[in-house]
Amino acid sequence: MSGSAWSGEDRMFEFRQELVDSGQPPDSPAFTVLSVDDDPGFQQSLRMALSDFRFNESPLRLLTASSSIEARDVMAANPGISAILLDVVMETDDAGLQLVRAVREQLGNSEVRIVLITGQPGMAPLRKTLQQLDISEYWLKTDLYRERLQGIVTGSLRTWSEIHALARAKRGLKHIVQAGSRLAGLRDPDDFSRQLLCELAALLEVPLDGLVCMHDGSVDLPVSEAMVTAADGGFAELQGCRVQDIADTMVRDLLLDAFTRRCSIGMPSSQVLFLDGGGTVAPMAIYLATERSLDAEEHELLQVFVTHANAGLVNVDLAARLERVAYRDSLLDIPNGNALRRDLRQVLEQPGPCGQSLLVVDLGQYSDGSLALGPEQGDLLLQRMAERLAQMYPPPCSIARLHEGTFAVLGPSERLASDPVDALEQSEDTGELPFLRVDAARVDLDQYRGGAGGAVAAGLLLVTRIRASGGHGVAEYQVESEQENLCRFMESRALYRALREDRVGIALQAQVDLESGAIVGAEALARWTEDGRPQSPASFIPVAEASGLIVPLGGRVIELVCDALRAMERAGFPDIPLSVNVSPLQLGRREFIDELAAMVARHGIEPRRMEIEITEGAVMSDYQDGRELLARLRRLGFGIAVDDFGTGYSSLRYVHSLPVTRLKLDRQFTAGVGEQGGSANVADMIIALGRRLGLDIVAEGVETPDQVEWLRRHGCPCAQGYLFAHPEPVEDFIARLRGQG
Repeated sequence: MSGSAWSGEDRMFEFRQELVDSGQPPDSPAFTVLSVDDDPGFQQSLRMALSDFRFNESPLRLLTASSSIEARDVMAANPGISAILLDVVMETDDAGLQLVRAVREQLGNSEVRIVLITGQPGMAPLRKTLQQLDISEYWLKTDLYRERLQGIVTGSLRTWSEIHALARAKRGLKHIVQAGSRLAGLRDPDDFSRQLLCELAALLEVPLDGLVCMHDGSVDLPVSEAMVTAADGGFAELQGCRVQDIADTMVRDLLLDAFTRRCSIGMPSSQVLFLDGGGTVAPMAIYLATERSLDAEEHELLQVFVTHANAGLVNVDLAARLERVAYRDSLLDIPNGNALRRDLRQVLEQPGPCGQSLLVVDLGQYSDGSLALGPEQGDLLLQRMAERLAQMYPPPCSIARLHEGTFAVLGPSERLASDPVDALEQSEDTGELPFLRVDAARVDLDQYRGGAGGAVAAGLLLVTRIRASGGHGVAEYQVESEQENLCRFMESRALYRALREDRVGIALQAQVDLESGAIVGAEALARWTEDGRPQSPASFIPVAEASGLIVPLGGRVIELVCDALRAMERAGFPDIPLSVNVSPLQLGRREFIDELAAMVARHGIEPRRMEIEITEGAVMSDYQDGRELLARLRRLGFGIAVDDFGTGYSSLRYVHSLPVTRLKLDRQFTAGVGEQGGSANVADMIIALGRRLGLDIVAEGVETPDQVEWLRRHGCPCAQGYLFAHPEPVEDFIARLRGQG
């Protein structure tokens, strides 16, 4: 095997002129000269004079034409003509000059050298002709003898060679720059390999016939294990093979030699380029069958090409690494949430039904296991879940980890149709984790309308709702629920605008002493009217809590309660207190008590005139902190009522130690006080508990005289409900106070 391979210190790659097996330089392609003359005798003499002519050890190929029209046809069929010996006068007096203009202007050929020859002196002025047209020389036929003719041809071919080499180098460099841009835009190593092979064949203007091999760069991996990442032409069937599996021994040995010596190798009919990736990435070798030798200019172009390709190889390796960081889960080595959303986008962008579904699976004990036993336990849980999902959902299903203990599966709807919970929770594996608690949600993508992020969010929301409701199993996506979510979202935006525009008000519902019938207080309730229609608090309060608007809404209601207390004071009712509901989100803010104290001080309101209503859950979720917070409110002078008392029985064991002043009997117990057992027993127990603890009691939702009679008989001192008064504007409540006096 004869060839050359060089790797210099100053230049990354150098190529030496190749030798054929005989050790002699190969014959170069013949240079082509076109003689255009309508004199057959001159054409015959010219052929004899150039019969033994050689230029740079290469033969001469002589073509002839007897007219300018025929010459154009010959040139069209032979684009590689180097020089034209052109008669001026042929079918017309200026046929030769017109052909020159056609060659330069119409054909756009600026490389071919043109020598004008005429047998009629004076037909074309020499100086003017040479100035106006790109003509190398101008001779009379009578001045041409054998040696001079060969000298003229030699000079023309030498000039053409230089111009052609420069033009080819310019085209090659332009192609290399453009190829570099195309290669730089690739992110996948296989795509890079295929494009690299195409660009190399185009640069050398040879058929696409070769292959690309990549080694992973590991010292322990033999170079014979390098993989064929791209192959075309006669090598197409080798795609995906190893170098050692290549049957052609010459090709195999050349590639092994390139990897071993880390250099490029030139052969008479092929080239092997080696890319070392700057020494930082996996190396690559490209074999291309050229079926011809390359000249020095082409070797120079290859050197530049290799430099650009090396930079592209580094870029594609970096892109692949970034791709892995961006789209792979580092712990489990499976796709992550970004990869899943990317795949989802492709599925959702397909026209027509896709037949795909998204399954969101949440590992319930991940957080608790990690907190109780450490991160190693959490990692083990995740690995077990990934293994079980892979067993249940093999390709074409795709499994991804979204975050923490939440996974997702994207695949054909029929594969994801069955309930996976039992199989995932109790696997047949004999590992350390025989049981995993999971909940799941399934989104049929043919029923879903929206983007990839929305589909994932819908699945996560369904799983969260399962947990929040205390359920367990698989939740199914429903289009109707999506519409409900949209309506709630639009309601939250409208509420936000109403708060900004101060269009939220309050109504007061009287609280009555059951013995005297006198109004002893009132509860302030938020009211909102949108487009002339009153909005139900049962609808917009949960929306406010879910969107975070409950904090500014609660602040606005307290501000309005302060205004109402001032109005009642001016009307002569300074001792009637108002109660206001405070949500757990408001109560949980550190700034709440300070803001509340500052607000009542700004309005000149005594804290004793405002009662803060809280829910059982607001205190029971964090009993110690809740107890301290309520104690601060009591020290400031605020009354504290526990709203909806009795709906959370766990609070009964703590209520005796909470600094509260009143219990509110929930309307669900009030509604059944006239019946035997059930609600009546609970109501009686709460009233008795309040008496024993020295707490006031107010019953909510009183609507019938029978309920009043039962409550009075069992010792409940106070009540509110439609029987006494509906919620009403502040002015109407003040008028009611005046009316009872």
